[in-house]
Amino acid sequence: MSATRAGFASDAVAYHASLAHDWDRRYQQRSFHARREVLAKCLHGWDLGGTLWLDAGCGTGALARWLASRGCSVLGVDAASEMVTAARATPAQDYSDRLSFVRVQTIARLALDDCSLDGVLCSSVLEYVPDPNACLVEFARVLKAGGLLLVSVPNRNSVVRRMQLACHRLGGLAGQSWCKFLDYSRHQYSRREFERLLLGAGLSSHKLVPFGGPLPGLAQRSQPWAPLLMFVARKP
Repeated sequence: MSATRAGFASDAVAYHASLAHDWDRRYQQRSFHARREVLAKCLHGWDLGGTLWLDAGCGTGALARWLASRGCSVLGVDAASEMVTAARATPAQDYSDRLSFVRVQTIARLALDDCSLDGVLCSSVLEYVPDPNACLVEFARVLKAGGLLLVSVPNRNSVVRRMQLACHRLGGLAGQSWCKFLDYSRHQYSRREFERLLLGAGLSSHKLVPFGGPLPGLAQRSQPWAPLLMFVARKP
């Protein structure tokens, strides 16, 4: 990894580490609560009991706990030690024995065996990493045949995303930190662009769910408006 890319990765981790103290509280907000709703929609009809999952970039573990409450055993990993510490400290009711949280240097290199997982969740993480393709290749490596990858990325063609970027640029000119996460969010994709990435990593796109943003439900689920795209992919 070049010095520039290493610095970019380090800055993104430090930014999220600074948010760890109230990250879990964000899931009470509408925009973050939608992440749980989308996860439920993507996994509707799947028998999750007894399956083994990785939450890659788990933050404080909100989505890992959701999976564990549905019968999954979940390993949550994150590059920010503050996030992992907060995840371990958050009560998990009667399914704590199905949860573990570990700090990793990068989700592009995992200390896991080939074909060892039934599922991988990577929620709003790839936009911050130096090499999203390397992460997808690694996810494909650790997934069993037929395993699921749920991965969300920013929607390049979203009206809301474009407004966020414009607000961020305007804030920079005014000396303000508006939409500060965009200081570190470096990757965005159209549907076709990301489907090509998935295919190149050996994964087939199975389903797409647009979501996110401050808009009413129908607009929030519309590709032209939704700032995020959740892909459900499978390893053949």
